[in-house]
Amino acid sequence: MGYNFNWSAVSGGAPYVTLSSLGIAFNSVSIAKLDNPEKILIGFDEAECVLGVKPYEYESGVKPYEFSERVKNGWIRIGCRDFIKYLQSITGIDFSVSKRYVAKHDTNENILIVFVRDVSEVENAETDENPLG
Repeated sequence: MGYNFNWSAVSGGAPYVTLSSLGIAFNSVSIAKLDNPEKILIGFDEAECVLGVKPYEYESGVKPYEFSERVKNGWIRIGCRDFIKYLQSITGIDFSVSKRYVAKHDTNENILIVFVRDVSEVENAETDENPLG
C-alpha cells in the first residue's frame, strides 16, 4: 500500500500558529513538524501575504530566533510587536484579538507556511488557550 500513518496525529491536533499584537506562537504540533530546531528563521512574502518558518541552517545575512529552548507549557512564543503592527497595517486584520491559523507543512523544504489572509483557516484564539495573553 505504501502509506506512512502517524498514529498520534488525531490526539496531537493541528499545527497551530497564533498571531497576536504581541507576536507569534507555535503549538507543540507545529514545533514537532519543524523537528524542534534550536533556532528558526521567519520569512514573509508580502505579495502573497504568507509567513514561512523554517529551521535555521546557518544561512548568512539573516536573523535567527531562539526556538527549542523557549518551550513553555507546550508553546513557543516569539515577540515581534513591530512586525505584527506592520502585518496589521498591510492586511487590515486586527491582531489585538489573537488569530489562530492552521499551518501547512512543506515537507520537501521543511517550512511551516501560514496564509495570513486565508480567513477560512483563522480562529479567534480563546483566552484560556491563548499563548500570547
